Amino acid sequence: MSNADVLSYPIRGQWLERTILGGLLVFGSVLVVPVFVLVGYFVRVVETTLEGADEPPSLEGWSTLAKRGIGAIVITVAYLLVPLVAGILLAIGIGAIGYAGLTGLAPLVGGHGELVWGISLVAALLAALLSVVVFGVTLLVYYLLPAALTRYARVGTTSAAFDRDGVASLALTRDYFFAMAVLQVLPLAVPVIVLVCLLTVVGIVALPAILFLFALAGCRVLGTAGVTSSVTNGGRTDGKSAAQMEPE
Repeated sequence: MSNADVLSYPIRGQWLERTILGGLLVFGSVLVVPVFVLVGYFVRVVETTLEGADEPPSLEGWSTLAKRGIGAIVITVAYLLVPLVAGILLAIGIGAIGYAGLTGLAPLVGGHGELVWGISLVAALLAALLSVVVFGVTLLVYYLLPAALTRYARVGTTSAAFDRDGVASLALTRDYFFAMAVLQVLPLAVPVIVLVCLLTVVGIVALPAILFLFALAGCRVLGTAGVTSSVTNGGRTDGKSAAQMEPE
């Protein structure tokens, strides 16, 4: 993966027509339905990159794209629920234990300031430890989610995104690690571009299209990492291409 490839990818092929249409979908995302089409298209971009395509696919077959987009959103929600549910359960558990502990120990430690401070310190350390665990799980999910979506793009079924071995075979590669690093840097330019666009009427009109181009570049980065992983693992594609299968 080279910088030139990532930057030139969004403007290859019939880029003007595709960009205008993509920009309209971004603008219409407030209506919700276009979001499904957009997400499905980005999945298709990853898929075609995995298949070796050098330019973005055409933005057509909206019903199919919407179905694929729904599958990707379901996967995303499922992954994000893990740290959310864990955090809620831990908060409830800590609160319940703390309340029960204070209620039960209050009569015993009354008048013993050192003991009260010691119990408070233990409780604080336990809360901090559990917070670190939740934070670690959140980072892990954040790192694995793109790999899961790449698996979904490769295989074409939502269940593929939850195949631990398949996801790990991509997530543990050096190329995926570097791709994730690039994906952290790429969005840093977005606020600057947004600010510049908001200074002119033309910029405001073009802003949705520019965001669409940035998303294409990000998908290219992710798909390229998946291609390298496939070669590293002996070209294993784990079943049919996503173009041949409907999402479950």
